[in-house]
Amino acid sequence: ERALRVFDIGGSGVKTALVSARELGKFLHDDGEGAAASQAEEPGALQWAEAPSLLGIAPGHDGFEAWLRAAVPSLGEELDDLGICFGVSVGGTVHHASGVLVDWWSGGGHPQELSPFLPKPTVASIMGLPSERTFVLHDGEAHLLGCTRCILPPPGLACLAIGTGVGLGLTDSRGAIVDPSSGPSMGQFYLNGAPLSGAPYKGVWQEWLERPGGLNERSRRVLTSEFANSSTPWRHPWVSLVLGRRGMELAEAAHACLALGLDADPIEGEEAEDSRGPAVRAFGRQWLHFLRTALVPQFCANPRRRDPTKMLCFAGGVAARNWPLLREVLVEAGASEPGKQSTLASGGFESARTSPLVEVLPLAPNGSALIGAAIYALAGIGGGSTGIWAR
Repeated sequence: ERALRVFDIGGSGVKTALVSARELGKFLHDDGEGAAASQAEEPGALQWAEAPSLLGIAPGHDGFEAWLRAAVPSLGEELDDLGICFGVSVGGTVHHASGVLVDWWSGGGHPQELSPFLPKPTVASIMGLPSERTFVLHDGEAHLLGCTRCILPPPGLACLAIGTGVGLGLTDSRGAIVDPSSGPSMGQFYLNGAPLSGAPYKGVWQEWLERPGGLNERSRRVLTSEFANSSTPWRHPWVSLVLGRRGMELAEAAHACLALGLDADPIEGEEAEDSRGPAVRAFGRQWLHFLRTALVPQFCANPRRRDPTKMLCFAGGVAARNWPLLREVLVEAGASEPGKQSTLASGGFESARTSPLVEVLPLAPNGSALIGAAIYALAGIGGGSTGIWAR
């Protein structure tokens, strides 16, 4: 029986899991329309052969293969087993046809620039995996496949993965995935002239510091901590800083709320309200500000955009740990009523009166990047991995 060893390599470390092709097939929707139509249903959990686990922080580019072999004891046998294929979700730009890493290696917590003077490595060679059985995609697209649970996602979808930074995956008007490594498609991911994850965005976090007690010792530590190789990141804030994990840490500090670790379980109900409510709602309002003032005008309401975005899906660890409270801010009130479509909240923004309705799909399943990597590898087994990309 075919099996899929999958990896998610990002800022919080390296995650891995193992799933059989049969169980993955049971988990998937037939098509994107089915995924969108079933949003009111409680999704069944994927039956992993080996549940997702965080291996830890990798050493970076050099030594990654040896570190991985030690972290996954069964990997040696799996490399020799032709019935096992490998799927990898990774930050940085990947040329999907070849698996070549174009610009930087996320390295499981150690972002490293690749030398412009040396040949670009393949992700398979860095990890010590067989190139003919390894299928690699960018983490934004992995989350997108995972959030819809299908090889053919719904058209006009943007998946926003909130983790260490903010990842983005897009589908075109036919449901094909837009390839960020393709020259003609790169502009689809741009916000104000830059890729969304690195686009300038001031946010509203300054308001948190202006409230009584907001600028405290804890929030000062967050403001002066290095992020993405910058010692003074908040001087020139950008999307991944303000709307990713570091933005949530600042909200927690400024509102004197409980901080959740990377491996913490979500807190729900009264306990979440009492210990984290003010911080999560402030973070949610900052996200709604970003969506209503930046993303929706350019991605959804722009008449010159080739493939307008009509749906949003949220994924990633920060979203998963805080979704019940985030949803209250981001989704229009009353959307949980039976048969009612979930749409993006207006938030009192003037632009919401003239912009199109934007549907909000349910939160992506846990481990959506691993699921997406598995789906991509499953397509690769049958020679169909190239067919998911927009032409």
